[in-house]
Amino acid sequence: MVFGWIKKLKSGLSKSSKKISDGLTKVIKGKKIDEKTLDQIEEHLISSDLGVKFSNEIVEELKKSKLIETSIIEVKKVIKKKIDLLLNPLEEKLLVNNAPYIFMIVGVNGVGKTATVGKIAHKFVSQGKKVGLVAADTFRAAATEQLQEWSQRTKSSFFSAKKNSDPAALAYESINSAKKNNLDILIIDTAGRLHNKSDLMNELSKVIRVIKKIDNNYPHHISLVLDGNIGQNSIKQSEVFKDICNIDSLIITKLDGTAKGGVLVPIADLLKIPILYIGTGETKEDLIEFKAREFSDALLDL
Repeated sequence: MVFGWIKKLKSGLSKSSKKISDGLTKVIKGKKIDEKTLDQIEEHLISSDLGVKFSNEIVEELKKSKLIETSIIEVKKVIKKKIDLLLNPLEEKLLVNNAPYIFMIVGVNGVGKTATVGKIAHKFVSQGKKVGLVAADTFRAAATEQLQEWSQRTKSSFFSAKKNSDPAALAYESINSAKKNNLDILIIDTAGRLHNKSDLMNELSKVIRVIKKIDNNYPHHISLVLDGNIGQNSIKQSEVFKDICNIDSLIITKLDGTAKGGVLVPIADLLKIPILYIGTGETKEDLIEFKAREFSDALLDL
């Protein structure tokens, strides 16, 4: 089973690892480590979405390493060490130790939030947990329909309301129902209309305020879903949601879509928020628990 998820990770990041490896080989092959080569390495790492700050730090590490003859493996080892140093402290594991465990998912529309909720449900149902899904994005009928499909596929309980209903009231009623039906985990999918920040802020704040009336510890965990393809915009989105609620972890999706898997590094470097899962494909199994060392191995094809 372990080898299965590592294979999925390597497959999902294959475009990114190919871009990094091919570029490094082109820059390094048959050359000595001098200022010109270091500049070319830095430019390539930046173009591979590892970020200006982090790429500059890699070059400084390469200078300290005093490598004279260039070896792509040795250069990758330096990069890996730096990535692991950054990402190891940001590994996060969800411990569902209260029933019902209230897990709230936030993020803008279009990042794969609802599909991510469904994939998380699949993970917990596979572990024998009784799961409930709440369609608290009551303004988008498509989101409710999509989540209902996921509830059927994962055999999870489903909670919804009429279009434009109060999401806070739905969340409140869903939690009470989850308690009565002895659910282990309740996952709340929320709205993400970023074009009107004040409305979004008011709506999410109200959901949190209302469910805290049941138990002040609710929600137990809030994850922000970010699209790995949009680079620096992920940083801006996270700042908006940090203004609204306390973000416990990140879920970074769509790392398989393009050769932009490296973007996870500057996102982590800037936000310093734990990473719970990464999305590497379309199927329900393609949401992988984040492990720093395995991620850097896959990204660098080591």
